[in-house]
Amino acid sequence: MPRGEAVAHVIRILHKQGMNLTYKDRQHKFGAGEKCKLAECVTAAVTLDGDHSFLEESVCPKSSEGKTTSFLARSRGTGGLVRSFVLFSAAFLACTTQAIAQNSTGTASAVNPETTYTNRQTAHRPTPAATAVELPAETPVVTIQGVCDPGEKSDSPDCKTVITRGQMDQIVERLAPSASPATHPQLAIKYVRMLAAAKLAEERKLQDNPVVAVELRKKVGPARAEVLAKAFYQQLEEAAANPTDSELRQYYAEHPSEFDEGEVWRLSLPISGYSSTGMRLNRVIMKTEVDSLRNRAVLGYDFDQLQVLAYSDLEIPQPPPLTTLTMARRNSMPEDQAQVFDLQPGEITPVIESYTKLVILKLVSKRIAPFESVLPEIKDDLKQKRLTQELENASKSVTADFNLQYLGMHAQPALFTLHGDMQSLNAATAPSQQRRMTRPPMASNTAPATRPPQTQADP
Repeated sequence: MPRGEAVAHVIRILHKQGMNLTYKDRQHKFGAGEKCKLAECVTAAVTLDGDHSFLEESVCPKSSEGKTTSFLARSRGTGGLVRSFVLFSAAFLACTTQAIAQNSTGTASAVNPETTYTNRQTAHRPTPAATAVELPAETPVVTIQGVCDPGEKSDSPDCKTVITRGQMDQIVERLAPSASPATHPQLAIKYVRMLAAAKLAEERKLQDNPVVAVELRKKVGPARAEVLAKAFYQQLEEAAANPTDSELRQYYAEHPSEFDEGEVWRLSLPISGYSSTGMRLNRVIMKTEVDSLRNRAVLGYDFDQLQVLAYSDLEIPQPPPLTTLTMARRNSMPEDQAQVFDLQPGEITPVIESYTKLVILKLVSKRIAPFESVLPEIKDDLKQKRLTQELENASKSVTADFNLQYLGMHAQPALFTLHGDMQSLNAATAPSQQRRMTRPPMASNTAPATRPPQTQADP
């Protein structure tokens, strides 16, 4: 083999081996573009007059034309091959180090698609959860403002309770002797929530309630606080669940859009899937088709006819869905499709990408649902809002400042929750979420025969 082709030969060998190298204790895989740049870099380093002719047969064919005498070719004689090998090795290492180092800063990621994908994954990786830290026994793990230590007077203006890690361990061991140390932070959250709710129960004199008083006589220690905490949340639930008739009607009058209902026509095409011939559906083609369907719908063409025609033209094997939604409700439709109720009857929405479909909707008629038909929904909505308001008020009277290192959390947990003392321990370290409202089921499609007959030309 001519010496001038030695570099190309080595590059081809590395190319066949995948160009995997270790740099700063991590694996780096060269992409095709990086291989070309690497070959050019090595060539420039080991030639005197810019000979790139070997690239014609290397990993970058046709990257240069013409031939000149390379340094390796001029290195004939004693020690020429050894000197060439040493020079090539130095140049190769310098070029690979530079290429990988550039990738480590992200400047070369555009050349290597595989590295680009890895960097993209890293950029979108969620922040890892915090880990609980073992703290000294005397370190405070929570300070509860508004709850007095046993030795303090309950009417003290600066009433507070400070619990250290050692004290919390003792409390948890009494409450749950078989609990593992890993669960202590979760149990600590529940214990503090219980103390806070019990304090507010005492302020409301719930201990004087005959039923609660009977239960308290059976309990001692933390079990008494648990009875009071349950009584506190039970009182909140009962008060929120029994609004007056005037409150219900006021809510109905102040939130009319929540009770919009009417007849809606919906035309939709899938974004993905396969045709009856086995071809994958093309998103661009589907979008173009839906745009065309909308233009014809605006002109008054029948939605059912347009739907059937589109499924036939695109060879979609599934049967086309019916297009009429009778008495659809705003709050029973997907949020992005509920915008149809912002229109006036006869108007059509723009094309909406909703989940796995492209959708257009036409509002045929609209009204506010009768008060009696939505009364259960109003009660549920009003109950949730009242509970939330009561818990916000409670949070102003009693607060807790947890040691986040002890909990292994990034943010303070809620002290009062909609589920009260019954919140599961497994959910104690998760971000609190508002309970999802119970809504009527989404309106189902009905037969197109319910629609008044229309007269128009074929699409």
